[in-house]
Amino acid sequence: MTQVMVPPSVQYRVAAVTSGGEEFVGHTKRDHINFVNRLKMHAIEGGDASTLVNFLNKRQTEDPGFFYRIEFGEGGRLCHLFWRDSMMKEDYLLYHDVVIFDTTYRTNRYSLICGALVGINNHRSNIMFRCAFLSDEKTEIFEWLFNAFNESMGEDVIPTSIFTDQDLAMTNAIEMVYPSSKHRLCQWHIHQNAISHFGSLKHDRTFQQAFNKCVNGCYSEAEFEDTWGTMVEEYGLHNNMWFQRLYGLKEKWCTALNINFFQREYYHPNGVRVLITHWSSKRQRQPHSPSFIIYLKRWLRGGGLKRNAMNLIPLDRDPPRSIQWLTY
Repeated sequence: MTQVMVPPSVQYRVAAVTSGGEEFVGHTKRDHINFVNRLKMHAIEGGDASTLVNFLNKRQTEDPGFFYRIEFGEGGRLCHLFWRDSMMKEDYLLYHDVVIFDTTYRTNRYSLICGALVGINNHRSNIMFRCAFLSDEKTEIFEWLFNAFNESMGEDVIPTSIFTDQDLAMTNAIEMVYPSSKHRLCQWHIHQNAISHFGSLKHDRTFQQAFNKCVNGCYSEAEFEDTWGTMVEEYGLHNNMWFQRLYGLKEKWCTALNINFFQREYYHPNGVRVLITHWSSKRQRQPHSPSFIIYLKRWLRGGGLKRNAMNLIPLDRDPPRSIQWLTY
């Protein structure tokens, strides 16, 4: 199915149906996606890899502050790529209070995982700190990425807070590389994942309101526990493993349990999603990694011009150095 461009997630669903259920497939959905990614990475021609390296070296000549790290595996196949330019470093040194790490998009014909690290500037606009292409989602790979990022930015400048999805491997890597950073889960991703686990309840507005209140509408731990307990009891969620796992992570996403941390409304990184969606529609015409980097660089230049223009606009007060109320 990979040869006829069937996405790995669809392949897994087909396997689950033909096997009689996910419990009979023999591996998890994440394992299946990672396996297909590795198969596709083996298909990279040597010319693609050398073209990519030449492109990165040229960028380093044009921008002395440009930084990249790249790893190849057996047969010269591309494994991981990390890069950032000089403007990204300037932005990070100013606005490393809050960073969002997003790996939800698989790009180009090799199913490389696009890992974008995004921040917020003093105009509450999103800015990109670095981009990476990864072949797999394992703890050691995320460790490699975070260490490369630290090397490029300076070991003593670490994120104050990091927002991610519910990926366990990423969580483990963050605990090892950034033990002093506050790690929280992206509420946008929680809501997206929840919809797929609601089942018939996704049409029940009362249930959705109760769930939304648990995530971002309670003002004390007691109120949260009461609301969550009532929801679980009323809708029979005692044996729902997804809701049980989510409850176990409540310290990382519930605003009521982080009253001094989640304090100011936060702008979701739509800019990154617009970029990815726009490029996705063109991926058949731009199938190689260098094409994506070129497009990404053009987008970043546009964002930089917009940022410079915004900085000419006077603010009513000093730009905030820390973001406190985060609904991400």
